Amino acid sequence: MKEEKYFDVEMIYIKSLPGDNCLIELLSRRKGDAKLNFSNVKEGIEINAIAPFEIKQSFIQLSDEQSKVINFRFSYPHNIAIKFLNKIIIEIF
Repeated sequence: MKEEKYFDVEMIYIKSLPGDNCLIELLSRRKGDAKLNFSNVKEGIEINAIAPFEIKQSFIQLSDEQSKVINFRFSYPHNIAIKFLNKIIIEIF
């Protein structure tokens, strides 16, 4: 299981795509943005908060006819670690 770390993330944008594919965008004013594409996501997405955090704004679109969209905007920047092994694990630390 490979782990990628991103620092000073202000917003996470998650979009499910057809065929068990997923796009995750990590937005940061200070460090630049990152786009991650995952395929064969069989078990979904898990979000773990190792450190306490506050969500400033959240949006979840759950429609069977469209792609699923999850959007988190934090009150202040956080560090994020992402792992993948049949499911995506996002750790906020």
